[in-house]
Amino acid sequence: MKNCIYGAAIFIAACFSCTSPKAKECVVEGEVKGYGDGFFCVMTETLDDYDVDTVEVKNGYFTYRSSIEYPTQLTFLAIDNAACDKWGTYSFRLLAENANTPIRVKAEVEKKLENAEITGSRVQAEWERINSAEVFRHLKKIQWQRDSLSRTEDSVAYKIKCTEFDGMVKPCLDQLFALDFAPKSTAMVYTLHSYFSFLSVDELENALQRLAPDIEWSVYLERMQERIRRERVMAGGQIAPEFTLEDVNGQKYRLSDFKGKMILLDFTASWCHWCKVEIPYIEAVYKEMQGKDFEIVSVYLDKKREDWVKDVRKENHPWKCLSDVMSWKKGGMAYDYYVGGIPCLIILDRDGRIVSKNTRGEETIQVIRENYK
Repeated sequence: MKNCIYGAAIFIAACFSCTSPKAKECVVEGEVKGYGDGFFCVMTETLDDYDVDTVEVKNGYFTYRSSIEYPTQLTFLAIDNAACDKWGTYSFRLLAENANTPIRVKAEVEKKLENAEITGSRVQAEWERINSAEVFRHLKKIQWQRDSLSRTEDSVAYKIKCTEFDGMVKPCLDQLFALDFAPKSTAMVYTLHSYFSFLSVDELENALQRLAPDIEWSVYLERMQERIRRERVMAGGQIAPEFTLEDVNGQKYRLSDFKGKMILLDFTASWCHWCKVEIPYIEAVYKEMQGKDFEIVSVYLDKKREDWVKDVRKENHPWKCLSDVMSWKKGGMAYDYYVGGIPCLIILDRDGRIVSKNTRGEETIQVIRENYK
């Protein structure tokens, strides 16, 4: 069983294992008409976060020098610039690579910084080809419409748009991988990481297996490999990781405190609309399972303690509402349980093994009925 669970993940990691290349100087030369004198904040994406730097701009011109080991994204953010405030444009991004070739940027504040013309970076040019593909542009449009509907109460229209979106994903990936450069391109890796994060772990594995085995290492590839490893740990039948959370009064709880009980973990937040939509279904679970060896634990992922405390007292749920105030940070429960988005419901059996993840609506009580022993 264990070999089956980890086999695919090990295969993926072995295919792309490599040593980091030597760092090379990255030079970005820019001309931004209308910017005048000032500074850009430069954010370089790293495995866990960003490295932050600044570059001075004189009469619209700048030269930024850095050192990078692998292809990554640089984001240039305007700092206190009146022209950018006037035209409502504040940043541009580019994909840089481990090469000594200068990258050149031409932009005009009035025409929006995000429309900057970028040359000199092979991976950026490949990303622009991907981004201009009609099927990809249409997929992003449908995704935007779907996400907009998710913030409304029109659940019927939302489900219709979800179905339309789901039906487009495979044809879109097929067409993108058909581009002559795609299997060997970090731009394709970046696309999978940044625009296809909704893929299931099996779908993601299949996509990564379509990449060339000798593709260059990048933070985007490493993150997706890490996701596969962590989701395999959270697969059905695996023992759930231990956690330590506290309630609004500061009382601490651990997973081991609920030994011998089936548990419904409800990952939520005070600001999450669709989490509120799930509450009636969770209340139905509570009513049916009350008095049995069963616990509901709502785990709040708010960044600020006062936000989740206020929501807990407002909602006044009869079950335990806890938090580690870590949100999605590494070391927090949401990170350990690989919670990609909320609401996220995870059901554990009496032995602390994972029964299911991401049930919705009436499906939750059905799974509980089938597995409660």
